[in-house]
Amino acid sequence: MAQYAQALLDDVRNAVDIVDLVGRFVNLRKAGVNWKGLCPFHGEKTPSFMVNPKKGIFHCFGCGVGGDVFGFLMRQDRLSFPEAVRSLAKTAGIALPEEGARSGDSGREELIRIVDLAWRFYDDTLWRPAGDRARAYLEQRGIDADVAKRFGLGYAPEGWDGLLTFMRSQKVTDDALVTAGLAVQRENRSGVYDRFRGRLLFPIRDLQGRVVAFGGRGFGDEQPKYLNSPETPLYTKGNLLYAADIARPTIQTKNRALLVEGYVDCLMAHQHGFTETVAALGTSFTAAQLALLRRYCDEVVTFFDADAAGQKAAERAEELLEPTSGGMAWAVNRSGSFEGGGTFRVKVALLPAGHDPDTFLRESGAPAFAERIGAARSLLAYALDRAVVDPDGATGARARTTAFARVAVMLAKVADAQEAAALSREAAAKLGVDATQLWIEAQRLQSSLRTPPARPQTAPAPSSTPPVERDLVTLLLRSVEARAGLLAILDETDDLGHPPLRAIVAALKRRPDAPAESLMTDLETDEARSVLSSLLVEDRESLDVQVSIEQFQRRLERSQRLRRAREVSQTIAETQAKTGVAAPMHTELRTLHEESAVVYGITGGVAQSLEHGTPGSPRSSDE
Repeated sequence: MAQYAQALLDDVRNAVDIVDLVGRFVNLRKAGVNWKGLCPFHGEKTPSFMVNPKKGIFHCFGCGVGGDVFGFLMRQDRLSFPEAVRSLAKTAGIALPEEGARSGDSGREELIRIVDLAWRFYDDTLWRPAGDRARAYLEQRGIDADVAKRFGLGYAPEGWDGLLTFMRSQKVTDDALVTAGLAVQRENRSGVYDRFRGRLLFPIRDLQGRVVAFGGRGFGDEQPKYLNSPETPLYTKGNLLYAADIARPTIQTKNRALLVEGYVDCLMAHQHGFTETVAALGTSFTAAQLALLRRYCDEVVTFFDADAAGQKAAERAEELLEPTSGGMAWAVNRSGSFEGGGTFRVKVALLPAGHDPDTFLRESGAPAFAERIGAARSLLAYALDRAVVDPDGATGARARTTAFARVAVMLAKVADAQEAAALSREAAAKLGVDATQLWIEAQRLQSSLRTPPARPQTAPAPSSTPPVERDLVTLLLRSVEARAGLLAILDETDDLGHPPLRAIVAALKRRPDAPAESLMTDLETDEARSVLSSLLVEDRESLDVQVSIEQFQRRLERSQRLRRAREVSQTIAETQAKTGVAAPMHTELRTLHEESAVVYGITGGVAQSLEHGTPGSPRSSDE
């Protein structure tokens, strides 16, 4: 795996704060010596993802993924190892040799460089005379210049080749521009032209703050009014949230995110002090976006026009209430309160008819907006209102029975048991039925709605490690003294049956003085790195190192002598088969007897003379 000098890799690893790096993607909370959060590599509701800042490693006890800063960035951004090294070295300000290991380059770095060049071109154009029209539009919409600069807004000039000409001067090919979503291939003849022309541009950034796409706003009757980048190797529609990189610190601090629909809505919210605001990039709020926000907070507030609130909320609730394997069972603990995987709630703040966050903030101001947020109601409550009412306006016993069934099905899909209980009481009052009956029916439906759990596809789950082997390797990782006393007599091929543990020991033998966490880059497989991270992140009781070393020395010496005895025994058997039973084998028999005597002495047994018996492999009673 390592394609750079080990000392250089260690320098980069030590220069990057893994808590800071992982914290850009996961809301981490202190848990003893570690930090804990929801795993970004598989869906979970109870945090099992651990980060150890002292050792610079992470490990998820849910899906088994583990590694160091390089491994985290490779998984998070789908980078090759050399790309991850270069990215982190740049962040840490560490110079790498020019003749880097480019063989594993996936092309993402070059695309990121190209999109960044384009953003700089657009940003520069906005503040030049060519951007007068775009700046006038910003002023008309009430967007302050400092907010426009903070979000990196830009302007794509009129014409078919403004960006194209600039990029050619930077030695960027037309094909690369098409791949990055910045240019469009002509249909009837060769060549390309600029995708964005005469538009105000909103750069879309990933969670590391790198521009990966753009949203373009027309000024007049241009169609479409908003033109977004196509999906590219850097950008997948529905996986990112606009301004998530800027809003993340406030979201984590307030434990809340405000979700709006448009770019200008988002900018105006930030301008008025609501810096926990993100936008859905013109898409319906997706499960991937919901999972992204869940890493950072426990509550999301979205905004609906009062006239359309009921219908929109019901539709959105249906999207969010698809049955899953997790969160479907409501458990009650001994104290009578609910147990579960943590609360995550989506609320709706109502705005006056005809208003969106942008127009409401400009007309009514921040205090009125804050009041609307404070009065936000559960998204599910709106969906419940629609479930209670018959869609055809029917009344009577049959309509009430049908409504009871609709509500029970909806409640059965609610992951948060406390919210489900509150909603069941509200629905029972509206339907005129017993809340307990409604609750029991919802519980009954849960089992039929639950889907089988999907196995995480992030990494092969490490096979079970034998306890003795695990203890031995853990001791070697944590004690330099143990390495000096045990590595020489440890044959990983014979003494260890678990392949990842063998790989770790082999790496230790190659670099016996290396810090344990430094071995991550020596291991070739995800499974080996996962096992190493699990051994390092575990908070194990302190051992008496010297006693442990002595115990393993006896065990390994016994194993070593048994191997020798078996080899001698095999030699005797093979020789006698070739030369006859009466052939003299005194030297070999004496060696076999001596080795057997030592083994039996170690195990507390009594050595048996083999000179007059049938040669065989000596085995202790506990072998």
